Amino acid sequence: MADTLSSRMFVNTLGIPGILIMIWLGGLWFTIFTSVVMLLAIREFYQINSTQDSAPMLWLGWIATLGIVMMYDNSVALVDNYLIISIIGFVLVGMAVELFRDKPNPTRNIAITFFGIFYVPILLGTLLSLRQMDTDYNSHLTFGLFISIWMCDSAAYLAGRKWGKKKICERISPKKTVVGCVAGFIGAGVVFSVMIGTKVLGTQFGWIDVAMFTVISGIFGQMGDFAESLIKRDVGVKDSGSFLPGHGGVLDRFDSLVFASPLTFVYVQLFF
Repeated sequence: MADTLSSRMFVNTLGIPGILIMIWLGGLWFTIFTSVVMLLAIREFYQINSTQDSAPMLWLGWIATLGIVMMYDNSVALVDNYLIISIIGFVLVGMAVELFRDKPNPTRNIAITFFGIFYVPILLGTLLSLRQMDTDYNSHLTFGLFISIWMCDSAAYLAGRKWGKKKICERISPKKTVVGCVAGFIGAGVVFSVMIGTKVLGTQFGWIDVAMFTVISGIFGQMGDFAESLIKRDVGVKDSGSFLPGHGGVLDRFDSLVFASPLTFVYVQLFF
């Protein structure tokens, strides 16, 4: 227990400032950081889903991830023909390769491969567009998103551990409590409230936007956590990996952003 806590503190001490620096630098640095995160995350997703009965195509997932990075990094719209053509291409290539792999359960292999692409790079890749929006609008929404997710996780953990009794979804995540989830929502709201009150978030955002960002981070961010827990419980693992000592895998640390980032991206696209 002490070793795990020490490992968590060590990773947090290096990781949190490092991520904030990457966000602040933006540009190529943030693109590289996000790309590495997504490549590691989709690898973990395929590994935990690789059993004797399924064999997802990691190489196709990595190629798709890099292609999606280039599309998001160049601000290609989600309805752009390039994205549609790419999806068609990946589907055809994946199915063609599966014809000659001689692996059992080809339908499951293809399904897991493509779900991984949609689950990780297509959703998480929106971080690249959000960071570019910050540059265009002279805002700090990406900072706020990351910090609110961290605050939500910390508040939920601490409050749930001290006062939590009633479980919110024991079937999926036995340790998560109602009190913890409420505390996480409040924690996310505090972050965005402070940021707009100090005019750090961006002058174009108002209190209605703060409410929406709080809902996205404080509710849907936690749903992202539950969604990954559902996947892990289905395949019978506790963590997505062991890349981060004391924390588990990369996907374990970014699961909330898998939901929160694309929803924030869509909200900003629709209303700004």
